[in-house]
Amino acid sequence: MTARKLRYDGPRWTIAFGSREGPEGFALEELNATVQRCMPYLVETLPAGDLDPTAAEHVVLIGTPENNPHIAGLVDWQFIPCPAGPQSYVIARLDSPWKEGHAVVVVAGGSPAGVLYGAVDFAARVVRPAAPHAEAVPDANRKAFDALAPFVIAEHPRIEDRGIWSWGYVIYDYRRFLDNMARLKMNLLTVWNDRPPLNVREVIDYAHSRGVKVVLGFPWGWGMGKTADLADPAARRRIRETVVEEFRTTYLGLDCDGIYFQTLTEHTTTEIGGVPVARLARELVNEIAAEVLALRPGLQIQFGLHASSIAGCQRELSDLDPRVTIVWEDAGVIPYSYNPVPTRSQGLVTKGPDGIDSFEKTLALSKDFCRIREGAAFGMVAKGWCTLGWGSEFEHHGAYLMGRRDPAFLAERLAQMQDHWDEKNAVWARNFPLAARFYREIIECGPASTIVTGLIEDGLFEARVQPSVAIFAETLWDPQREDDELGRLAGLLGEAANARI
Repeated sequence: MTARKLRYDGPRWTIAFGSREGPEGFALEELNATVQRCMPYLVETLPAGDLDPTAAEHVVLIGTPENNPHIAGLVDWQFIPCPAGPQSYVIARLDSPWKEGHAVVVVAGGSPAGVLYGAVDFAARVVRPAAPHAEAVPDANRKAFDALAPFVIAEHPRIEDRGIWSWGYVIYDYRRFLDNMARLKMNLLTVWNDRPPLNVREVIDYAHSRGVKVVLGFPWGWGMGKTADLADPAARRRIRETVVEEFRTTYLGLDCDGIYFQTLTEHTTTEIGGVPVARLARELVNEIAAEVLALRPGLQIQFGLHASSIAGCQRELSDLDPRVTIVWEDAGVIPYSYNPVPTRSQGLVTKGPDGIDSFEKTLALSKDFCRIREGAAFGMVAKGWCTLGWGSEFEHHGAYLMGRRDPAFLAERLAQMQDHWDEKNAVWARNFPLAARFYREIIECGPASTIVTGLIEDGLFEARVQPSVAIFAETLWDPQREDDELGRLAGLLGEAANARI
């Protein structure tokens, strides 16, 4: 057999992976693209079990300590710390312990999702190509990669569930949408439809391959009009029977990770017939949740609750079924409001509770929400980016295919939206430190876990990651960072994501 002639005869990098399944498969693709962008040669990529680190030159290791024995060895020898949790990761550049004068890059995760987050962070924070392509500036990118200085970075998220809330029909390309979520280290998509799309199983499977959980939304009485009177026992019974049957026939057989519902709380009426809406909603939710959880034990149930309807009566929710997580909406100004400004005097329009007209009052109310149910999760929908064209383009829908639009449509739609985004990006650049403080102090209240989804719908997220959305994602990952560092890392993350779209 004729020996292969190599165009580049200097030291080469080899990638050795632990797994190509699920999120680790996407992580490997992202890492390979990152490394390959810097090299003028084809980078060999092989299973970790096939690598002899004493014979290879420079090596990139990716995986978990469980599936990549070379990573396990580096942990055992204390060259790197062991990833400290299921979403954690360690990225590092080390001098090779196997071959003197050579280097090792490590992307190690505490789980498949952790591996993915490490890979995207490595692309954003570490590899800064000197030119768009290696050929543009001869050898500049390769030399920069070869000369990476030793470092070790260990990270884990401070907010467990981080993601996006959207109507499904304005997700125009679900694959690119979910790819971008993964690149921002988001792990939860709450998607609302009048009925699940025809390809919902494919959407869920693809989301899981990107480390993203899917929560499907449908109403528990909301939208049923005059037949849904919380104060009427017969109406509550009809709502319960309708919801349980809808869950049984439509959602029970799907591999979704949870359900999100809204019931009759999207208004400012706090009492019906002298009874607090909070009490009536609690009783209805407890009745329905008991039957739904009997059908599917362990299902995550998220209760989308508009604070405007229960203001002053939140203690009525202390006896809500502990298996149900309240996801608060419209509970004040930033980060709940459509306009990301601190106070109403700066032009804020909100449906929030009367009197909650400043950031300090908003934060105090949410801290009170944390204390209502000891040991429960705290959930919320953040707003301030984009939303549906309710008065012009919104429509209820029947069966449809989700996220299969033409790429040209995405480009045209993004061009139409960019002026709006430019305004939002500028406002968030000024005000994101307040959101960071909000999340930081909520975490300090000690909820069992924290769930935050941003209302980012019909914003062409699949076509471009906007700076304000990157700031949101990085703030949820670690709001404890200094503001300047948070903004810097968000910029790097967004830039790296857009380079891969």
